[in-house]
Amino acid sequence: MSGQGKRPMLRATPPPAVPCMRLRSMNVPPATRLSTRRDASLSRRHALLAAAALLGTAAWPVLADEARLGVGAALPPLSVNDQFDRPVSIDAGTRVLLFAADKAAGDIATEVLRPHPEVLAQQRLVYLADISGMPAVITRMFALPKMRELPFPVGLVRDAALTAALPRQAGALTWIALDQGTVRSVETLPDAAALRSRLGLPAN
Repeated sequence: MSGQGKRPMLRATPPPAVPCMRLRSMNVPPATRLSTRRDASLSRRHALLAAAALLGTAAWPVLADEARLGVGAALPPLSVNDQFDRPVSIDAGTRVLLFAADKAAGDIATEVLRPHPEVLAQQRLVYLADISGMPAVITRMFALPKMRELPFPVGLVRDAALTAALPRQAGALTWIALDQGTVRSVETLPDAAALRSRLGLPAN
Protein backbone atom coordinates (compact mmCIF):
# COMPACT_ATOMS: atom_id res chain seq x y z
CA MET A 1 0.00 0.00 0.00
CA SER A 2 3.05 2.15 0.07
CA GLY A 3 2.44 3.15 -3.57
CA GLN A 4 -0.76 4.84 -2.80
CA GLY A 5 -0.72 8.53 -1.62
CA LYS A 6 -2.69 9.75 1.32
CA ARG A 7 -6.07 11.31 0.55
CA PRO A 8 -6.25 15.04 1.41
CA MET A 9 -8.54 15.83 4.31
CA LEU A 10 -11.60 17.93 3.38
CA ARG A 11 -12.62 20.74 5.71
CA ALA A 12 -16.18 21.96 5.94
CA THR A 13 -16.58 25.52 4.72
CA PRO A 14 -18.71 27.61 7.10
CA PRO A 15 -21.86 29.12 5.54
CA PRO A 16 -21.69 32.80 4.61
CA ALA A 17 -22.85 35.17 7.31
CA VAL A 18 -26.36 36.50 6.79
CA PRO A 19 -26.40 40.31 7.12
CA CYS A 20 -28.57 41.53 9.95
CA MET A 21 -31.04 44.30 9.24
CA ARG A 22 -30.76 45.92 12.65
CA LEU A 23 -29.07 49.31 12.49
CA ARG A 24 -27.00 48.60 15.58
CA SER A 25 -25.55 45.35 14.09
CA MET A 26 -24.66 47.19 10.89
CA ASN A 27 -22.43 49.47 12.93
CA VAL A 28 -24.44 52.60 11.96
CA PRO A 29 -23.08 55.67 13.74
CA PRO A 30 -25.26 56.95 16.64
CA ALA A 31 -25.80 60.28 14.89
CA THR A 32 -27.35 58.48 11.90
CA ARG A 33 -29.65 56.43 14.15
CA LEU A 34 -30.73 59.64 15.95
CA SER A 35 -31.38 61.40 12.64
CA THR A 36 -33.51 58.47 11.44
CA ARG A 37 -35.65 58.55 14.58
CA ARG A 38 -35.97 62.37 14.36
CA ASP A 39 -37.09 62.17 10.71
CA ALA A 40 -39.73 59.60 11.60
CA SER A 41 -40.97 61.76 14.47
CA LEU A 42 -41.15 64.86 12.24
CA SER A 43 -43.06 62.91 9.60
CA ARG A 44 -45.65 61.85 12.15
CA ARG A 45 -45.89 65.42 13.44
CA HIS A 46 -46.34 66.85 9.95
CA ALA A 47 -49.06 64.30 9.24
CA LEU A 48 -50.91 65.27 12.41
CA LEU A 49 -50.61 68.99 11.62
CA ALA A 50 -51.88 68.45 8.09
CA ALA A 51 -54.87 66.52 9.39
CA ALA A 52 -55.61 69.21 11.96
CA ALA A 53 -55.41 71.90 9.29
CA LEU A 54 -57.85 70.04 7.06
CA LEU A 55 -60.29 69.53 9.92
CA GLY A 56 -60.04 73.11 11.08
CA THR A 57 -60.15 74.92 7.75
CA ALA A 58 -63.91 75.17 7.63
CA ALA A 59 -64.27 76.27 11.24
CA TRP A 60 -61.49 78.87 11.30
CA PRO A 61 -63.25 81.73 9.42
CA VAL A 62 -66.29 81.35 11.68
CA LEU A 63 -64.17 81.51 14.82
CA ALA A 64 -62.28 84.54 13.49
CA ASP A 65 -65.51 86.38 12.67
CA GLU A 66 -67.09 85.56 16.03
CA ALA A 67 -64.02 86.88 17.83
CA ARG A 68 -64.61 90.38 16.42
CA LEU A 69 -67.04 92.80 17.99
CA GLY A 70 -70.03 93.46 15.72
CA VAL A 71 -73.12 95.62 15.54
CA GLY A 72 -75.54 94.81 18.35
CA ALA A 73 -72.87 93.37 20.63
CA ALA A 74 -72.14 94.74 24.07
CA LEU A 75 -68.78 96.42 24.46
CA PRO A 76 -66.68 94.27 26.80
CA PRO A 77 -65.30 95.89 29.97
CA LEU A 78 -62.15 97.86 29.21
CA SER A 79 -60.02 99.02 32.11
CA VAL A 80 -57.06 101.16 31.04
CA ASN A 81 -55.11 104.18 32.23
CA ASP A 82 -53.98 107.20 30.22
CA GLN A 83 -50.48 108.58 29.68
CA PHE A 84 -50.58 110.14 33.15
CA ASP A 85 -51.63 106.82 34.72
CA ARG A 86 -55.15 108.09 35.35
CA PRO A 87 -58.09 105.72 34.81
CA VAL A 88 -59.93 106.17 31.53
CA SER A 89 -63.70 105.95 31.92
CA ILE A 90 -65.63 103.98 29.30
CA ASP A 91 -69.21 103.90 30.55
CA ALA A 92 -72.80 103.95 29.33
CA GLY A 93 -72.43 107.62 28.39
CA THR A 94 -69.55 106.98 25.97
CA ARG A 95 -70.79 107.55 22.42
CA VAL A 96 -67.65 106.79 20.42
CA LEU A 97 -64.68 104.52 20.97
CA LEU A 98 -61.78 105.45 18.71
CA PHE A 99 -59.22 102.66 18.55
CA ALA A 100 -55.68 102.66 17.15
CA ALA A 101 -54.27 99.16 16.90
CA ASP A 102 -50.82 100.24 15.70
CA LYS A 103 -48.48 103.22 15.52
CA ALA A 104 -49.57 104.30 12.03
CA ALA A 105 -53.18 104.57 13.19
CA GLY A 106 -52.05 106.39 16.32
CA ASP A 107 -50.21 108.95 14.21
CA ILE A 108 -53.44 109.69 12.33
CA ALA A 109 -55.32 110.27 15.58
CA THR A 110 -52.58 112.52 16.95
CA GLU A 111 -52.50 114.63 13.79
CA VAL A 112 -56.25 115.28 13.93
CA LEU A 113 -56.90 115.48 17.67
CA ARG A 114 -53.91 117.58 18.72
CA PRO A 115 -55.35 120.86 17.36
CA HIS A 116 -58.90 119.92 18.39
CA PRO A 117 -58.79 118.27 21.84
CA GLU A 118 -62.24 119.63 22.67
CA VAL A 119 -63.95 117.13 20.35
CA LEU A 120 -63.39 114.30 22.81
CA ALA A 121 -65.66 115.86 25.43
CA GLN A 122 -68.07 117.31 22.87
CA GLN A 123 -68.67 113.96 21.19
CA ARG A 124 -68.18 111.87 24.33
CA LEU A 125 -65.35 110.10 22.57
CA VAL A 126 -62.76 107.87 24.22
CA TYR A 127 -59.51 107.25 22.40
CA LEU A 128 -57.55 104.03 22.97
CA ALA A 129 -54.12 103.20 21.57
CA ASP A 130 -52.64 99.70 21.67
CA ILE A 131 -49.00 99.91 22.82
CA SER A 132 -48.73 96.28 23.94
CA GLY A 133 -46.17 95.47 21.26
CA MET A 134 -43.83 98.28 22.29
CA PRO A 135 -40.83 97.32 24.46
CA ALA A 136 -41.22 98.63 28.00
CA VAL A 137 -38.00 100.65 27.87
CA ILE A 138 -39.12 102.42 24.67
CA THR A 139 -42.51 103.14 26.20
CA ARG A 140 -41.00 104.58 29.35
CA MET A 141 -38.16 106.60 27.82
CA PHE A 142 -39.68 107.86 24.57
CA ALA A 143 -43.38 107.15 23.96
CA LEU A 144 -44.80 108.28 27.31
CA PRO A 145 -42.92 111.61 27.41
CA LYS A 146 -44.24 112.43 23.92
CA MET A 147 -47.78 111.41 24.81
CA ARG A 148 -47.72 113.57 27.92
CA GLU A 149 -47.29 116.58 25.66
CA LEU A 150 -50.67 115.88 24.03
CA PRO A 151 -53.62 118.04 25.13
CA PHE A 152 -56.01 115.08 25.30
CA PRO A 153 -56.07 111.73 27.15
CA VAL A 154 -54.96 108.55 25.45
CA GLY A 155 -56.12 105.28 26.96
CA LEU A 156 -53.07 103.02 26.77
CA VAL A 157 -53.71 99.36 26.05
CA ARG A 158 -50.75 97.48 27.50
CA ASP A 159 -52.33 94.01 27.24
CA ALA A 160 -53.35 93.03 23.69
CA ALA A 161 -55.86 90.51 25.01
CA LEU A 162 -57.90 93.37 26.45
CA THR A 163 -58.88 94.67 23.00
CA ALA A 164 -58.56 91.44 21.02
CA ALA A 165 -62.27 91.57 20.13
CA LEU A 166 -62.12 95.07 18.66
CA PRO A 167 -62.15 95.23 14.84
CA ARG A 168 -58.99 96.63 13.31
CA GLN A 169 -57.18 97.17 10.04
CA ALA A 170 -53.45 97.78 9.74
CA GLY A 171 -52.61 101.48 9.54
CA ALA A 172 -56.22 102.60 10.05
CA LEU A 173 -58.36 103.78 12.96
CA THR A 174 -61.49 101.95 14.09
CA TRP A 175 -64.54 104.11 14.88
CA ILE A 176 -67.05 102.28 17.09
CA ALA A 177 -70.32 104.13 17.69
CA LEU A 178 -71.99 103.17 21.00
CA ASP A 179 -75.38 103.55 22.59
CA GLN A 180 -75.55 102.62 26.28
CA GLY A 181 -72.58 100.29 25.80
CA THR A 182 -74.02 98.55 22.72
CA VAL A 183 -72.26 98.73 19.37
CA ARG A 184 -74.36 100.64 16.82
CA SER A 185 -71.85 100.85 13.98
CA VAL A 186 -68.22 100.10 13.14
CA GLU A 187 -66.19 102.07 10.61
CA THR A 188 -62.63 101.97 9.37
CA LEU A 189 -60.96 105.37 8.98
CA PRO A 190 -57.88 104.96 6.78
CA ASP A 191 -56.48 108.49 6.99
CA ALA A 192 -56.64 111.90 8.65
CA ALA A 193 -59.17 113.21 6.13
CA ALA A 194 -61.59 110.41 7.00
CA LEU A 195 -61.27 111.12 10.73
CA ARG A 196 -61.78 114.88 10.26
CA SER A 197 -64.88 114.20 8.20
CA ARG A 198 -66.28 111.82 10.81
CA LEU A 199 -65.65 114.37 13.57
CA GLY A 200 -67.19 117.18 11.52
CA LEU A 201 -63.93 119.13 11.44
CA PRO A 202 -62.85 121.33 8.53
CA ALA A 203 -60.48 119.78 6.02
CA ASN A 204 -56.93 121.07 6.11
